[in-house]
Amino acid sequence: MYKTEKLGSTQMEIEGPSLEWIKNRLQREYGDMYQILNYKTTLKGGLFGFFQKEIVNANYVVEDSFNRYNSVPDPLKKMPYSGGADYSPYQRPQAYPQKTDYMPYMTREAPVKTGMADPNQNSFTAKRDEFLKQTLGNGNVTSMLQVAQLTKQIEKLGEKIDSVSQAQAASQGDENATIQKINDLLVQNEFTQNYIRKMDEKIRREFNLEDLEDFDRVQDSVIDWIGETISIAPKFNSKGKFAHVIVVVGPTGVGKTTTIARMAAKLRKVAQSKKLAAPSIKMITMDTWRVGAFEQLKHYGDAIEIDVDKAESADDLKSLFDSYKNSMDFVLIDTSGYSPNDYENIAKMRSMLDVKGMQPDIYLAVAASTKASDLEKIIRNYESFDFRSVIVTKCDETSAYGNVISILSEKNKQVSMITDGQQVLHSLKRASPVLFLRQLIGFQVNKDKVVKKFGSENEEE
Repeated sequence: MYKTEKLGSTQMEIEGPSLEWIKNRLQREYGDMYQILNYKTTLKGGLFGFFQKEIVNANYVVEDSFNRYNSVPDPLKKMPYSGGADYSPYQRPQAYPQKTDYMPYMTREAPVKTGMADPNQNSFTAKRDEFLKQTLGNGNVTSMLQVAQLTKQIEKLGEKIDSVSQAQAASQGDENATIQKINDLLVQNEFTQNYIRKMDEKIRREFNLEDLEDFDRVQDSVIDWIGETISIAPKFNSKGKFAHVIVVVGPTGVGKTTTIARMAAKLRKVAQSKKLAAPSIKMITMDTWRVGAFEQLKHYGDAIEIDVDKAESADDLKSLFDSYKNSMDFVLIDTSGYSPNDYENIAKMRSMLDVKGMQPDIYLAVAASTKASDLEKIIRNYESFDFRSVIVTKCDETSAYGNVISILSEKNKQVSMITDGQQVLHSLKRASPVLFLRQLIGFQVNKDKVVKKFGSENEEE
């Protein structure tokens, strides 16, 4: 087309919506007396990053002879594109006739590497804009603003999440090995996160960095602290004007009926071990919902030679209590089991127990394998019974007691008894911290030490 040595040495810039638009623009200005050295495609404008347009920036030079006869103002050295189909800030007479054939698109075959647009980015941009246009409609500025603002909020939220994640990662990276190992053991034993957090804080308060190197010492302290959070109910006093009434309440399926039978058998066994007269006992079932509930309790009663009665209403219970209160040492009452969310029937059961002069000791039975969140709900929804303490049932069906210890500690509730094993009439034990501590998974429990601190695990009720 022309020799490059005739071209001027000063590079100039121009930008436009496309390379073809730039060539067309330069063709009108200089005819064939120019050459594009390189170009690059960028994104420009848009609303919060949406609907950006592709802009081509090109560097070019013009033949020196053209500049000598056609003075080019300095501003033309950078010809910005602000939009529109035909941008021409200068109107000048053409020094050479216009040509309709443009310079071959040589630079596209060998573009400058740093100037090439990312084809994936271009494709993504096009697809994104097309999707938003179809969704929002062209010209729906309000909707576009809303999307842009939402996008900005999501980006900020993402930044916050990343920041928190990085902080947590850094914190975990700096975590003391002893504390981390203790936390892992507590998790393994199914203690709640709230309980673990408090234990973690106590370790940090009580031990300096040097002391934390002694894992056995920290472990012994943690075991002691766990034992201290287990509150054991005092032995009940069976002496009174009337018969001592014991009621077991709780959700369905936790073993209330077998617990009542076990209590009766235990009272007889303890008296025998102490060489006392066998106490007089009556058992009453108020479980009118479960099929065979009365027959099951009666079967146990027959085995230990204790009579069983049924109370289907508050009046029935009052009548039975009045007939037994002066002649019996103990009256043990089984109740219907309801879902923790069955507030109506739980309230009805509570009102049925409101018998004048009865003053029962009420125990809440919960299964040891119940997850922590459900235990918390059960305790909360049975609060209206003003239960004396908790009986943990079915301890043979789990190996982790952290859930029970955590929730009882957090709710400030005492535990009195546990049931385990398959011998229905001989597997009720008085609770003790040692009994729970010896079951801790992964901890090396010094039995002699914890017995000295908390007492024996085989105390009789």
